Amino acid sequence: MKKCKKMVRTVIAILFAAGIVSLTGCGRTGNDDEQKDMSVQYKISEAEQKSMDVKANMDTDQTKDATQEQRVAAGSIMRTYSDSEKERIAELKQSYQNEATRPQKKIQEVNSAELVTEGILCYIRSTGEYYLPDRELTDEELLEIIDCDFRIAVNSQGWTQEKIDEANRKDRALREEKVKSAGGISEDEAIEIARKAMEADIGSEKAKELEVCIGYGPVSDGWKLYLADITDSDEYKGEIAYFVDFGNKEEGVDPKDFCIYTCVVNAVDGSICGAYSLSGDVGSDVDIDDFVWYEH
Repeated sequence: MKKCKKMVRTVIAILFAAGIVSLTGCGRTGNDDEQKDMSVQYKISEAEQKSMDVKANMDTDQTKDATQEQRVAAGSIMRTYSDSEKERIAELKQSYQNEATRPQKKIQEVNSAELVTEGILCYIRSTGEYYLPDRELTDEELLEIIDCDFRIAVNSQGWTQEKIDEANRKDRALREEKVKSAGGISEDEAIEIARKAMEADIGSEKAKELEVCIGYGPVSDGWKLYLADITDSDEYKGEIAYFVDFGNKEEGVDPKDFCIYTCVVNAVDGSICGAYSLSGDVGSDVDIDDFVWYEH
């Protein structure tokens, strides 16, 4: 399986959002309120975004960019996005719209430009603009901008959490119907396929230390696994796939014993689209070279 920076950004964002990289156990954090808030942020589906035309509404970076150019000319604190930031935000936006990526937290908001803290990204309510620090923004910061744009679009169109939940269920149902009509496999079958692949990839002894992570991140309403449409993916073969994630059984695991393993299983024929693992004391600065990739 080839290394893909785009996919790594997605994986890292999911790991942090789910609490897996916090080394507190498989998808668990110590704060139930934070976990609840994060689960609400994840209840956003591709179907819901299409129905709201959010894809069009989220393309606000270009208009904001033009506004910021005017303010820069006038000596304002605003700046434009760099070429690298524009490239990365386009990739991350696609990941966000496909449910795969969410920021670790919401963007900081201030009422006016006078309340901006130098060097800290924020949204200025009075002007509807972003203060961009005078440095290259991180992927997390770009995701916070994308997430803020989306929440603004949701609020402007009167979408309630109930409507979002319903759209999310419909989107999942459509994917499950595709799998069923094609004679595909169940979540439990995907888990067993992934478990056998994990034992072969990282060894049976290490595999015994891990458990499948059920119902975190973009998974909800009793589903065990994230079911994704990967038709347009450059990294995977197939159309619909289960993402099966395994993490340490024990909470508060020693960093040197930390390990996560992900297997992407084709939901139609049960073939393995790809697999990768991350282990050891990687800390929060996770890079593509920290992952181990497995061929299947």
